[in-house]
Amino acid sequence: MADRKILVAVDLQKDFIDGSLAVPGAAAVLPEIKRIIPEFDLVYFTLDWHPLDHCSFREQGGPWPPHCVHHTAGASLPDSVLDGLDEKKLRFVLKGCLSGKEEYGAFSGTDAAEQDYFMPGDEVTVCGIAAEYCVKETLMNIVGLSEKVGFKVSVYLPGTARFDSYDTLLAFMEESGTGRYGGI
Repeated sequence: MADRKILVAVDLQKDFIDGSLAVPGAAAVLPEIKRIIPEFDLVYFTLDWHPLDHCSFREQGGPWPPHCVHHTAGASLPDSVLDGLDEKKLRFVLKGCLSGKEEYGAFSGTDAAEQDYFMPGDEVTVCGIAAEYCVKETLMNIVGLSEKVGFKVSVYLPGTARFDSYDTLLAFMEESGTGRYGGI
């Protein structure tokens, strides 16, 4: 059994913090996340990594302005997020890479038997931007994997920004029995 503590930090990208699709309060979650990172053995950063013609963009009929276009400054993490982190403890998980496929959640379509992200006995904590969309969908995917692999899942709410409400995230947490990291 593994005893690894893994933090999954969802979409801490510049476009969601102060760019084209800024989420209110997103900058305030960064110090909260940085504060708890030392408590974890591994940190997985999920990244929207969209092509220029992604289906979620208004120009393609989607609901969002262009954001997190691969290889642009808006798709990058703020320098402060990575400062002082051991590269051997980091992984980056890309999502939304195909122009015709919307993908709010990381680990979508991940085969539990073939993946190397999570092991039985792991403790996985999810946080990031934005609660109603990418955090919730990533959490849903991770909970699905946890049921097959056998690891615990929690959410760190002080490290999670939202557009309007935590309601859908909290409802899924209650439905799935997902705990809260730090008892908060």
